[in-house]
Amino acid sequence: MGQYDIALRHIALRCGGELAQGLRFSFPVESVSWVETQLTALERRIDRVLELRGGGERRLVQLEFIVAPGKDLALRMFEYVVLLVLSLRAAADAGRGGDAIPPVESVAVLLSGRAAPWPLEGQFRTNWPESARFCGQRFRIEAVYQRTVAELMARPGVFWLVFTPLAFDATEGSIRQVVEELRRREPRDEQRAELYAVMQVLAELAPWGHTWREEIRMRVQELDEQSILASETLREVFEQGIEKGIEQGIEKGIERGIEKGIEQGIEKGRRQGIEAMLRGVLARRLRRELSAAEQAAVANRASSLHDPQAAAAVFDLDTEALLAWLLGPDAE
Repeated sequence: MGQYDIALRHIALRCGGELAQGLRFSFPVESVSWVETQLTALERRIDRVLELRGGGERRLVQLEFIVAPGKDLALRMFEYVVLLVLSLRAAADAGRGGDAIPPVESVAVLLSGRAAPWPLEGQFRTNWPESARFCGQRFRIEAVYQRTVAELMARPGVFWLVFTPLAFDATEGSIRQVVEELRRREPRDEQRAELYAVMQVLAELAPWGHTWREEIRMRVQELDEQSILASETLREVFEQGIEKGIEQGIEKGIERGIEKGIEQGIEKGRRQGIEAMLRGVLARRLRRELSAAEQAAVANRASSLHDPQAAAAVFDLDTEALLAWLLGPDAE
């Protein structure tokens, strides 16, 4: 699972309360914390375990983020919960936990997979199939990629918003709406930047055949410049966007096999990357879309700039000075 697992674990640690609220447990939750479960003897690690307390009770939620659920999903979830219970038992025997093992609810959060709708519950049966009595494990299925953007946005907090690029009805307009909503719900620049970064990572999964990674990057540049300035990670993403334009230009030139084409491809990629960045920043500062004349002026200015000049202008000039520099007479 790699990068998706790392990104989600990091955000889930900070947003445990919102995660639990979004799953709508009937249990009256008063406090939420995380239980770190390292299964060293078996060399396996449960993704995350939430500890819920309320009404004098303690309950656990075993949470698994799964990229590509296969036919063995039920077996995997059964295996995970057995490992968790064994780990809790070992901790209790060693005097590191309570005497009683708390009840465990298992949840599989599916990030991609089949197009056919998933049931709300899965099960792994261990006894004979003809038996009237069920023996085994039942677990919840939360297929976020089969949710609508509206369903995910209706959940409290910011945690569930990071999954919106996976929604089957995601569009350019809804991505813009999500970025605006993240700005409203999370006032802290650094934390917002982390959420944007996770959205871009998850967007690469493209469960419905389209990745919204570039759209997210453009909308963040346009609508939330402050988070870019506050986050080293997001600044790197911004810089990679310009570099990617250059790389694409190189590839285009190489494919033609003409030296002049390579040079023109490099320059075109550089200009397009700088132009997209300047348009987004200016629109964000003006709080409106740019007119055709303004877009033309920005394109003309971008054609004569190098990356350091563009970056210096964005980070050093205030709105009035940036506007004058981009749209002044010498830019036309």
